[in-house]
Amino acid sequence: MYEGLTNTQLTQLLQTAVDAAHAAAVPIRAHFEKQDLCIREKRDGSPVTQADQEGEALIRSRLLANAQIGPLDILGEEEGLQGTGTRWQWTVDPIDGTRSFIHGIPLFGTIIALVDTRENVPVLGVIHLPMLGHTYAAARGQGASCQGKALHLPEGLPIENAIIGVGDFAQFSSANREADYHQLLAMSGYVRGYTDCFGHGLVVSGALGAMVDPALNPWDILATQVLIEEAGGAAVLRPSSVSGKVDAVFGNRSLVQHLARELSF
Repeated sequence: MYEGLTNTQLTQLLQTAVDAAHAAAVPIRAHFEKQDLCIREKRDGSPVTQADQEGEALIRSRLLANAQIGPLDILGEEEGLQGTGTRWQWTVDPIDGTRSFIHGIPLFGTIIALVDTRENVPVLGVIHLPMLGHTYAAARGQGASCQGKALHLPEGLPIENAIIGVGDFAQFSSANREADYHQLLAMSGYVRGYTDCFGHGLVVSGALGAMVDPALNPWDILATQVLIEEAGGAAVLRPSSVSGKVDAVFGNRSLVQHLARELSF
């Protein structure tokens, strides 16, 4: 049991997050099949679509309507922070991988996490890939699963036997970690780009041994942190050179330790 929440509360809150992600998948899938996505550019230069906005609005309404532990704050990528500064805060990214979404690549997903702001740790996380039908879910002390199947990462994995995932090179560049990218290529012949939460899901399931993903927003990594740790893996997070963001390496415990040491995380 996580301090401050019973197992029953955690289970109920996790189901609320899963249900909210599934509900948002309906309009998101509908927009994905349209030609006109109503794309505009945000202040940071990243794209946003009507699907992002509708998805987040629906998720917010579902989370607020099922607050089993009283008032909860919500921090979303599209609408910012809503709430009064309570201990428990939802974080929401309705479409993680908007560039993939815009280009017709079905490897985007919805991320929802619940954070204990007093202890500064996420207590549950959900990644839902609406076009693939995969839902990764985890809560502290309750393990991680995909489609109801428990996920368990091996304790050790030599780098020569692993595929290492990376985010876009633009992320490494913005975080001043271009050298890390090139060092990874020198360390392993199997470094592949599986960006956004699709790549994170591959690590949680054990398909990728680990992933190095710099310049992440909080809503990009919090659910993954719970999922990885509950699956028996590890996550190392460091403040990014990009203000307000973090650089992350996560996956198999021994492999993460090796990568964190070699890349000076």
